[in-house]
Amino acid sequence: MMRNVGVLTVGLLALIAAAACAPIPEPGQPSTVSTATSQPIATLTPAPLRENVARLGYGRASQRIESAHLVIDGDPDSIWNSQLFPPQWFSVVLNELYLVDKIELVVTQAPAGPTTHEVWLGNGSDTRALYKRLINVHTEEGQTVAVAIEPPRIVSEVLIRTLHSPSWVAWREVRVFGSPPANPMETVGASALKLDEIVAGLELPAQVTHAGDSSGRLFVVEQKGRIRIIKDGAINDTPFLDISERVSCCGERGLLNVAFPPAYAAKRHFYVNYTDTNGDTVISRYTTTADPDKADPDSEEVVLTIDQPSFSHNGGRMAFGPQDGYLYIGSGDGGLSNDPDNRGQDPGTLLGKMLRIDVESGVKPYSIPASNPFTQLDGYRGEIWALGLRNPWGFAFDKQTGDLYIPDVGNVRREEVNYQPASSAGGENYGWRIIEGVLCFPHWFWPCSVDGLTSPVAEYDHLHGCAIVGGAVYRGTRLPSQQGVFIFADFCRGRVWGLKRPDQDSQDGWQSTLLISSSGPLSSIGEDEEGNVYVTGYQDGVVYTLIESGNNQLDQKESGNN
Repeated sequence: MMRNVGVLTVGLLALIAAAACAPIPEPGQPSTVSTATSQPIATLTPAPLRENVARLGYGRASQRIESAHLVIDGDPDSIWNSQLFPPQWFSVVLNELYLVDKIELVVTQAPAGPTTHEVWLGNGSDTRALYKRLINVHTEEGQTVAVAIEPPRIVSEVLIRTLHSPSWVAWREVRVFGSPPANPMETVGASALKLDEIVAGLELPAQVTHAGDSSGRLFVVEQKGRIRIIKDGAINDTPFLDISERVSCCGERGLLNVAFPPAYAAKRHFYVNYTDTNGDTVISRYTTTADPDKADPDSEEVVLTIDQPSFSHNGGRMAFGPQDGYLYIGSGDGGLSNDPDNRGQDPGTLLGKMLRIDVESGVKPYSIPASNPFTQLDGYRGEIWALGLRNPWGFAFDKQTGDLYIPDVGNVRREEVNYQPASSAGGENYGWRIIEGVLCFPHWFWPCSVDGLTSPVAEYDHLHGCAIVGGAVYRGTRLPSQQGVFIFADFCRGRVWGLKRPDQDSQDGWQSTLLISSSGPLSSIGEDEEGNVYVTGYQDGVVYTLIESGNNQLDQKESGNN
């Protein structure tokens, strides 16, 4: 599931592991554009002008870091020039939190032409989120591009990522207008939540989920090869399934996931994802006995086997699409440092991909949906739904909208969350190993290009964690402030964040909020039938639920264990 990070915690930690261009005008060279073409791309509704707080912070950049300060010195005649074509980025790290309502970018560019940029905002939560895309906008020397922040937001960092430009990436000035908020934590929407223990005594729990059968039961996957049932607030003594003798554990291997198909109560079969004794990934179907709390371990039907070249990055998560009923499988790149065989981009392998197969049509072992994006392309495996993933552990659907959230464990610098709207026809390339988060992956033999790639919508640095885990979209009733929020965490730091897109009609406007600062490794996040969210503590063997910090401990029945 994750990266292999030495011996820092046992087991699941690894799971959860140029051509020349036209010259930039010299400082002081007059603008050659008319007043009309120099107007801002977006304008802020008239309001009192705030201070340019960028001058109080410091600059970071993808290249030429020694001159990054020239972009925030208040002098438009001094420039930062990356001396490279896109993609490149520039970041303003503010000296404190500010309520920001506008960003201005002063362009230096020759020749004039269409450019594409992303504006990312950090808000003191140790994550940054994609706020706005400026796609194929005509820009030219001396122009000021204004981006309104509506409504104003708490901001700790502004990162400008240039994806396309006819010239080297450079800026004359980046201005950030804002003022200190009256109450930073209240304004950013930090929620007063906590983890409330439901049950303890599990062994290396890797997933918590439900069967969709109106039973109120929770199913917890233990990495060593058992699935346990939480019923009436307690763990059943007898496992729902025990296939320990078939499972290779632990590290990044083991029994990793269970998925129940639509209408499970009538079908009485389900699917598991585990590592067999040869070290390969196996997707199998099992049948439930006459006792609904007991499955038949001898009923196994192998659906799919994926050869694994290494013990790491084996993925593990599966889920049925809420709109199409197909089985989605997150497959890691198979491990080895830096994906040396480039499996994330190789269309001829199932590794490093999101797969979509039909396991419920009666075709054995499975069929490939005709609507999969690559079924008609030579050299592509038809099972592939999306590619360019490193280790998509913990992806989740929003059962209300059908949108798909894909956390992807990073390499050495960034952890990221990708987003696929329900309207997608598949085929997205999420970038690994070309990019990692918003950063180019360092290659001596391969130029970085974002053409054809889909950017993540949130990311965080390894200063703030080691491996991202997910995930569930909150659709319960106890926490109205979290409605529609995708909840994810970091394995090492135990922090839990919520990610939301305020404008449901746009893919812009993302915001990530720190919900909980916990301690100890958190291995997964799941939900019950009512949409309440649960978290598994990997080392302490505890299942928690999220509640408001002012609440007393919920009784077990209210916690979804009735």
